[in-house]
Amino acid sequence: MHRSRVPFPAQEDVKFDIALVSLNHERAYANYKASATYTFAISDGPVRTHAEVVMTDGGSEVIEQKGKDAKEAARLALERLLVTGCDPFEAPIFLQIPYQQAEFFSKYRSFLQKFPRHLNFT
Repeated sequence: MHRSRVPFPAQEDVKFDIALVSLNHERAYANYKASATYTFAISDGPVRTHAEVVMTDGGSEVIEQKGKDAKEAARLALERLLVTGCDPFEAPIFLQIPYQQAEFFSKYRSFLQKFPRHLNFT
């Protein structure tokens, strides 16, 4: 189980524990590509909540094909959201990572705030 500490920007002394709880892969079927749902437990001392990160359209597969860890990508995306000031105890977190972001992570092992023009989608 991977745990990490994420600082909460509103209060520098508050940190969250993040741990992967479950992983659910849905296989490709007919015209649909595979998807993966990562469920993380987020805790701050005795208070605990859950967040779900979903990689759609084969996003986890493209990351793993390039030799990267899709679980790490899901955790990193969640950490980025928390660092921006999202309070996981205020509302449930359901984060969807589109294929373009997964593809970018598979190449550069990070996410950008803004995509390069050739990766923008409308």
